[in-house]
Amino acid sequence: MTSNTLLSIRAEQTRPFYVMELLARAAARAAQFGPAISMVVGEPDFPPPAPVIRAAQAALSKGGIHYTHALGMPELRQAIAADYARRDGLEIDPQRIAVTAGASGGLLLTMAAILNPGDEVLMPDPSYPCNRQFVTVMGGVVRTIAVDATTAFQPTADQVRKLWGPKTRALLVASPANPTGTMLSHASAVSLAQAVRELGGVMVVDEIYQRVVFEDAPKSLVSLGEDIISVNSFSKIFSMTGWRLGWLVLPPQMSGAVERLSQNLYISASSLAQRAALAAFEPESLAVAEDYRQRFAEQGRYLLTALKGLGFALPAAPQGAFYGYCDVSGLTNDSYQFCLELCDHAGVLMAPGRDFGEHHGDRFVRVSYTKPLDLLQEGVARVQRFLESSRA
Repeated sequence: MTSNTLLSIRAEQTRPFYVMELLARAAARAAQFGPAISMVVGEPDFPPPAPVIRAAQAALSKGGIHYTHALGMPELRQAIAADYARRDGLEIDPQRIAVTAGASGGLLLTMAAILNPGDEVLMPDPSYPCNRQFVTVMGGVVRTIAVDATTAFQPTADQVRKLWGPKTRALLVASPANPTGTMLSHASAVSLAQAVRELGGVMVVDEIYQRVVFEDAPKSLVSLGEDIISVNSFSKIFSMTGWRLGWLVLPPQMSGAVERLSQNLYISASSLAQRAALAAFEPESLAVAEDYRQRFAEQGRYLLTALKGLGFALPAAPQGAFYGYCDVSGLTNDSYQFCLELCDHAGVLMAPGRDFGEHHGDRFVRVSYTKPLDLLQEGVARVQRFLESSRA
């Protein structure tokens, strides 16, 4: 324990999101000025597909909501495997699939399974902030790869080889990525996987936005080989964030270890959520998910085009997810302060780049376009008025 507190060093070193300050300020000003328009949260503004709701209601009525197998209900693991076959033509043994308490739970299990104290994990900067915490809370060390728009904010095999050291254990990437929405090309993904294999490490791929891709969706990066660990989730495209349900596709030799860890850390993912998620693969649910994907694309086209006209540069256009990583260095030299002022004076919330890393974070903001089009339009109007008044 640290001196003068009951907290561990691990707990004290876990960083909060800077955006939490924005949310607190927005709540404080709401009583006088009304609610802020959020372009912050990476959470769909749509309900889950109706079959999912009906399945949850039926499960509650029937009863029997008990623990499941630590790796998830066999029928759900089979349904996930069948979906890979349908979408990507991939034959995945359901025994390689572990249903988890959200993608976050999946990443924690992954790090617990592969890291020894002091092992390093490479990941791009910028990237999802919790990824750094998943590594450090399991005793690992984060080594960041500074990326920029020249590589669509994705790491290259050359960068990985240059930064790989004797303690490096894994590479963690995301495609599509948060905060940029950019994707690894097939050639880049193949090169990264080959480099990590040659270096004797593990490649972990966050694919929670795989279904939220705006052009032709590529195959899951599970297709690169059985040694790839893929993290996925029901949260984003099925709008099931609060259900806390995700899954891993594991190398065959890892399933037993992840099962033991699951048994000891949280027993199993929610039985109710698993029963409901079975309905996510029904045709009606998949049609709803496709509608959501198209609406995200439409909302993104509007918001990013409108903000570009106000001075928000977009160095790399998103190919998926529901984010734009905008360069605001033409408007400010401190994007965090800019976000605070937008909150206080315009009632618009954006996420400061420093939440996602240290590489030019003060130049960037992340905007999310999950809100309905009319709210995004009002948000843009507020930003425009704020900028005009600031220049007056």
